[in-house]
Amino acid sequence: MKTRLLSAGIGILLALGLIILGAYFPIVIDISLAGIASMCIVEGLSAKKLDKKITILIPCMAFCVLFFLFYWNKLACMIIVFAFIVLLYLAMVFNHEKLVFPDLSFALTITTMCTLGLWTLVYMYDMRKNVVGIFYIIAALAIPWFADGGAYFGGSFLGKHKLCPKISPKKTVEGAVSGLIAGTVIPLIEGVIFTQFFFDSTVHINYINFIIIGFFGALISILGDLSFSLIKRSCNIKDYGSLIPGHGGMLDRFDSVIFTAPLIMIIDTVLPIITT
Repeated sequence: MKTRLLSAGIGILLALGLIILGAYFPIVIDISLAGIASMCIVEGLSAKKLDKKITILIPCMAFCVLFFLFYWNKLACMIIVFAFIVLLYLAMVFNHEKLVFPDLSFALTITTMCTLGLWTLVYMYDMRKNVVGIFYIIAALAIPWFADGGAYFGGSFLGKHKLCPKISPKKTVEGAVSGLIAGTVIPLIEGVIFTQFFFDSTVHINYINFIIIGFFGALISILGDLSFSLIKRSCNIKDYGSLIPGHGGMLDRFDSVIFTAPLIMIIDTVLPIITT
């Protein structure tokens, strides 16, 4: 547990450092998230040893990087998506004896989920490019991470009833409830901090909407965690990597964010958190 807590603390400090640096140099956020998404894709592909297949790895990495660079251009996005799919199918056709359709589907799913899920953070920031944008990025990270932390500690101290034992034996119902509470409470803490220290009088937080988003964000983060756990189980691996001591790989840490960030963006369009 000490290793897990130490890694989490260092990770949070690094994330905050990059976010603060990105407030002055926005390109830092784009590059950092593109790099994280790329690492998640490599780890995901490695679960089925597809990272060793160059004809799969290169198109997947190129799609991720190019999408982050040109997402603002609709025509470029159409070309990038089309080229990505064509290249994957060409790889299958010319290597059909070694590369089968389930491998192609796996690579396509992992790549699009990691790319689009983490790109959402860039989009939410770029729509504002100021302290409000940073507020949204922190919310999209804090809600699933605190939900995960709440589930971990709640399950460790209170867990009695298994949640999905065949998918993730250590997860419990009590842990899930603790995670939902933590994910719902963190918006209040973040909102108060930003209101007191960062926002001016023209920026207002709708706490009711924020709490609703926190609840559903925490709820879907559980789905994200379980979904990627199921993938690990089907691939017979414990973690996607060993980059973060006590946590596993980058994908182990961002699996729930990949689900939560898009949901926050979608709900926020109907129930906006910030009003000016």
